Amino acid sequence: MKKLLPLLLLPLVLSCVTQERVERSTLVAHAGGAIDSCLYTNSREALELAAKNGYRFIELDLQFTSDSVLVAAHSWDKFNAMTGFAQWGDSVPSFSEFSSRLIYGRYSPLSANEINDFFEQHLELYLVTDKISSPELLARYFPDLKERMVVEAFSYQHYCQLKSEGYYRVLYSCMAGDLSATLFKNLLFSSVFPGERVEWIALHTTALDMPIFKFLNQVRRFNVALFTVDDLESIPDKHSQRASMIYTNHILP
Repeated sequence: MKKLLPLLLLPLVLSCVTQERVERSTLVAHAGGAIDSCLYTNSREALELAAKNGYRFIELDLQFTSDSVLVAAHSWDKFNAMTGFAQWGDSVPSFSEFSSRLIYGRYSPLSANEINDFFEQHLELYLVTDKISSPELLARYFPDLKERMVVEAFSYQHYCQLKSEGYYRVLYSCMAGDLSATLFKNLLFSSVFPGERVEWIALHTTALDMPIFKFLNQVRRFNVALFTVDDLESIPDKHSQRASMIYTNHILP
C-alpha cells in the first residue's frame, strides 16, 4: 500500500501544480471566452458568462462594419460563417446586417456602445482589446475605460502613445510590423534609444521558442501575455512561468 500511495496522490499533486501555475498568471477570456463549446463568438452571452465564471480580464476583437460602426468580431469570414453567411467570405456587413444576425443561431453580437454599457455596469472588470490599437479610435469609442483597458498595440508609435495616455496596460504585439527593430533598439540600446521601454509583449505560444525571443529574454526579461492556451500541460512549465497573462478559451479562474 505504501508503494501505491505516491501513485494515488499523483493526480492531486498535478492538480495543485496546475492550479498554482494558473494563479501565478492572470487569465484572460479569449474572444469573450468559450460558451457551450463555441469559440470566438465575442457575444453578449459569452461576455456575461465570462463575468459569471470569475474572469476579471475579458478580451474582445474590434472591427468596423462597412458603414464605420465599431463592433466585436474576430474576423469577418468567421463572423459570416458563424451567422449562416459563409458564402460572404470576408465581405464586411453593414451595422444593420451585423446587428440583425445571431451567432450560431442563438448568441447576440456586440456593438461598441453595448460593450461600454456592460463594462460600466461591471466596474471590477477589465476590457482587453485586439485588432485595433489606434489611440484616437480607442479614446473616441471607450472614453471612460482607459484605466480598465489592456490594449494590444500593433506599432511602437501606438505603444508609446497609449502608455503616455494612461491606459492600464499596453501589450506590444508579436504581430507588429516593427517588432524586431524596435525590440533590439529598445532592449539592447535603451541608453541612446528614446521612447518608452517595452515592458509587456503579447506572444503566441509558438513564438516562445523563436531565437529572437529566447535571446531577448536572456538579455532582459519582459512580461509575457501568452495566447492562446487551453491546456497548461500542453506547454512546458518554463514557458507558463514566463507568462504573466494567459489568454484562454476554457481554463477557469
